[in-house]
Amino acid sequence: MCLFPLKLVVWLLLFLALILTNMLALLNWPLSKVAKLVRSESASSNPIVNISSEDELRKLVAKHDYVLIDFWAEWCGLCLLMNSAIASIASKYSGEVVVAKVDASLNSTVSKSFAVRGLPTLIIFRNGVEFKRSSGTMTASQISDLIEEAESQ
Repeated sequence: MCLFPLKLVVWLLLFLALILTNMLALLNWPLSKVAKLVRSESASSNPIVNISSEDELRKLVAKHDYVLIDFWAEWCGLCLLMNSAIASIASKYSGEVVVAKVDASLNSTVSKSFAVRGLPTLIIFRNGVEFKRSSGTMTASQISDLIEEAESQ
């Protein structure tokens, strides 16, 4: 009993399946990037500000009474888990607190100037001065408590 032809057929099918899935991923990649750009341009009602420079961040902090900054990275699993909590806080406190996000991997100079050593890190500013910072994962209610503490003092 010779199993060689059967093994050859199985290996060929596996090889074709891998090639097909890689081709689909390669075709999907530019489409997902374009869709992400279109979503970000059409989501002008998004209350979260994306920061790309230290000057931009300092101006934002100086301009508003309360600013919550989320230092995160796309490769950070805990940061991605907090995205929904940050989005809910941004909509809950819209008009009261400005919520900003800084991608620490793309803006390392901003992270260094604010002495961010771990991700995710949240910093809340009150009247242009750092009020409190927290590193690690937080729930929406914990972030809300942090904001309430800043507003009550």
